[in-house]
Amino acid sequence: MRLLIEEYGEYLFHMSYLYVKDKQLAEEITQDVFFTYATSVDVFRGEAALKTYLTRILINRCHDELRKMKRKNVLHFLTPFWTNEKSAEQEVMKQQQFQTLKHEVMGLPIHYREVIILFYYEEFEAWEIADLLDVSQNTVRTRLRRGRDLLKSKLSSQSEVFIHE
Repeated sequence: MRLLIEEYGEYLFHMSYLYVKDKQLAEEITQDVFFTYATSVDVFRGEAALKTYLTRILINRCHDELRKMKRKNVLHFLTPFWTNEKSAEQEVMKQQQFQTLKHEVMGLPIHYREVIILFYYEEFEAWEIADLLDVSQNTVRTRLRRGRDLLKSKLSSQSEVFIHE
């Protein structure tokens, strides 16, 4: 179990944090995922990768918590580490763009937000996301397209506001 926690603990915490936007709740959910796996290890049939199985448990648990939450907290993503050296102005501009994108992604309805996070940030394939969310691949593709369209419209309307100011 210790090896599982070392291998998947940070990933599961990060994923749950992306869903619930609360550090303590994310830690609790991560612990619950490992507890659930440990108490029902015989249920895992090995038909999917262990990471996929643990992610499925995590998503179910996050959805349970989201149903309970009346208000959502604002999520602050981990600041990415940039590998190329840039001027201070370029770095500030990139950080602002990244923060704006994060804010807009987190403002999407949960169905769109989760597929965008799983597809773009966690790099799951559409069929894997379909398995994780227990929906069809077409549903995943539709949610991705609609989520991207919502992001494009929000980001383009923001840029128009900045241009007119």
